[in-house]
Amino acid sequence: MSAAPLTATSTADRLQAALADAHAAVDRLLSATDGEQPDGRQGVGAGGSMRQQLTEVERLARRVDAVRLRVLARAERERLVDRTGHTDTGSWAADATNGDRRPAARDVMLATALDAPGEALVDLTGDGGQSSDAGGPGTSSGTGSGTETSSGTEDRPASGAEPSLAGDRAGEAPGRRRMQATRAALSAGDISTEHARVIARALDDLPDRVGELGRRRCEQRLLSLAARLSPSRLRSAGRRILAEVEPDPQVADAHEDALVSRDEDRAHERAELWIKDNHDGTMTGHFTVPRASGMVLRKVIDAMTAPRRHDGRDGDGPVPAAARGAGTGFGGERIGADRKAAGLDWQHRRGLALADLLLRLPTDHLHAKVAATLLVTTRLEDLQGELTKVGGTDMAEPVGAGTVRRMACGAGIVPAVLDGESVPLDLGRQRRLFSDAQRVALASRYTECAAEGCDRPFAWTEIHHLRAWQSGGPTDLDNAVPLCGRHHRMIDGPDWQHSLRRGTDGTTTIRFHRRT
Repeated sequence: MSAAPLTATSTADRLQAALADAHAAVDRLLSATDGEQPDGRQGVGAGGSMRQQLTEVERLARRVDAVRLRVLARAERERLVDRTGHTDTGSWAADATNGDRRPAARDVMLATALDAPGEALVDLTGDGGQSSDAGGPGTSSGTGSGTETSSGTEDRPASGAEPSLAGDRAGEAPGRRRMQATRAALSAGDISTEHARVIARALDDLPDRVGELGRRRCEQRLLSLAARLSPSRLRSAGRRILAEVEPDPQVADAHEDALVSRDEDRAHERAELWIKDNHDGTMTGHFTVPRASGMVLRKVIDAMTAPRRHDGRDGDGPVPAAARGAGTGFGGERIGADRKAAGLDWQHRRGLALADLLLRLPTDHLHAKVAATLLVTTRLEDLQGELTKVGGTDMAEPVGAGTVRRMACGAGIVPAVLDGESVPLDLGRQRRLFSDAQRVALASRYTECAAEGCDRPFAWTEIHHLRAWQSGGPTDLDNAVPLCGRHHRMIDGPDWQHSLRRGTDGTTTIRFHRRT
């Protein structure tokens, strides 16, 4: 009788064997993406949609992330650092991977949240409360297919039981994972680690009175949203998730405002600025400021550098060849068509804009009022202090009700007060260009370009007539959509056709199709 084949029996051996198989599979993937294929077809574009291929690669990477988090969770659970001498598991992980401690610590915190029973989490930002947000509008990594599976895209628990706000957790099964659905969704590759981090933070921020069924319902709703939202957008939805189980909208409003205000208070505590002289004609600095202050600065810089905003044209019609794709920053200098010749990359443009801004303070005459002003949308009762609901901005980030009231007392703030005194917003054929008041009104509907999938912020957009002015279209809100410079050129150009989709919230989404 021949000897039985050797088998990997321990968890470590099984994992090592699986890793070897995975590396071999990745080797095959790398080979498949290299150059000329044996049948003569070219690379990754052959035989299928490149978008779908990228989606599947991303899903694979997310599943590998789930494995990595499970390894970290086990290291934390078994207190591996007691045997290695490291101060914590984050430091051990950073040492093992030649990485930085802060992101490693954040990963350990997430791994623990996904692995542990329902005890409260201390700090999901992972290192002294430092935020993980990346600057710039809307970076998306969602690849959700919308398929409702056990990985957590259903809106309600599988049991069909109606969630309750009851806070009695005494009957919860010992060892139950509070975030089983999120763990399963990450393991399936339906969400990213950043999505999971946002969901964990949102659930941890729920009031203690929300019971386990209510938390599961909130978790399922967030997973459903994660299938189509980027982590930054999901973060905004997470602040509002209490409304999923709270019937009183004012209670949900107050909870959201408390979360935003808490972040604002923490931001004030972390505000700092340093500047050093490089002794070569330049100075280098770094600053950390509260979001509201940063949004005002970014709004001014965007107004100085965003393509085509310099010429004041918000209407339609042909664009001069010299101005296509161009923007103006400091001192009216034309940047765009000759940008490459001038050697000005994007960061350099913004740096020059900041330098010009500092030389020209105060900023009240830099640009047209609305172009360089932060637009804040609030309700009259919130502005008067009767209620607490966060204010919206045209930079896609909310501000707390208290901050809105303080900002409304200062210069450079235009509060778009809902239910307040009305101004003419439909101008018909009286004028061709949209007014500042109309732009303020549109900012309460849109946070970014109306083109499908475009994340250019509203502050960068131009207002487009859906029915062209020269064809009899009125200068009315129902005939207005915000478009970034690129999509404004596309909608006026000969190479693209488009279709419109009207939303129940009064917005219009434009989908472009290349003409064939």
